[in-house]
Amino acid sequence: MTGRPDMIEKSIKETAAYWAVRLSSPDCTPEDRCGFEAWRRADPEHQEAFNRQQRGAAFVDRNVAHPILQALAEEVRTETEPGLFQKSRWKIAAIAASFVLAIGVSTILVTSNFNGRSGTQLASNIEAYETAIGERSTITLADGTALTLNTNSKVEVDFKAEQRDIRLLRGQALFEVAKDINRPFVVRAGDQRIVALGTAFDVRLDDLIGVQVTLIEGSVSVDEVLDTPATNPTSLATTDLTGKIELRPGERLIAKIDTETEVQQADIEEVTSWRDGRLVFRKKPLPDVIAEMNRYSAQQLVLSDDDRLKEMTVSGVFSTGRASGFVYALETMQPLKAERTGQRELTLVWRE
Repeated sequence: MTGRPDMIEKSIKETAAYWAVRLSSPDCTPEDRCGFEAWRRADPEHQEAFNRQQRGAAFVDRNVAHPILQALAEEVRTETEPGLFQKSRWKIAAIAASFVLAIGVSTILVTSNFNGRSGTQLASNIEAYETAIGERSTITLADGTALTLNTNSKVEVDFKAEQRDIRLLRGQALFEVAKDINRPFVVRAGDQRIVALGTAFDVRLDDLIGVQVTLIEGSVSVDEVLDTPATNPTSLATTDLTGKIELRPGERLIAKIDTETEVQQADIEEVTSWRDGRLVFRKKPLPDVIAEMNRYSAQQLVLSDDDRLKEMTVSGVFSTGRASGFVYALETMQPLKAERTGQRELTLVWRE
């Protein structure tokens, strides 16, 4: 296979596009997902290609009405005959996705530090990385730590000789920490301080849910930070700390304002599935599912004021940022329908 890198690259891109379309399809089967996982794990380039497809799709979701994208879509429709569409649906989807990806990624790279490799320099030793709605990004930090940012998230990184400091300002991040016994890895989220040496954990900061820390492997300690007026707002270090809580793999700490901190067992697949562009729900209340799906798309879903809807539960695996596929699945499986109530708003109502 040597001597034809262009053909190999094209094949990877088209296959990634196929999986992006297939996994978002309402008739996607468990066998399909197993096939995707086998392909994804076969080569790191496969994962990166799929991530690029997801980023392109998220861009299109936010800018679907843009004249350039409209013209591009029309071009694809014009060049695609109905007979060919029936014979090779996935091939055409791959071509369309490739067109979309080309314009989407180029625009994103101009308008934001999307891939995290060129983070904003805030001070001599502090860098900021962030993602927009629907985006996610993995950054390799200077010490070798892998930092993966979820949708609409932002962190500040401040590495010192004696300590590696991270401040999660919004959103969610997963850390796969490079071990360094001489420099603790410290993450500050809200009023919680997480300390680790070499481990993997997920941290989420949200106005409604507070701070959630989920330990995937290794060990971390979590304590509450009580800031004083003299605290430097750009410094993460403080000595005013409350009781320390040690987490074990599979445990999640939940800290809300004016509520006692609790530790509970976590569903690791459910907590971390966002890294692969998926959301896993197991008998989750519909209002909670709607709130989670809304994090990934400019297209917002709203529940009508109907107790029957609020009592529904949802189980399934859905692609992030694909509100249309999620709504289609709900309308197929549940007695509800979606009604457009705004340019970027769909309201779910009970279907009589």
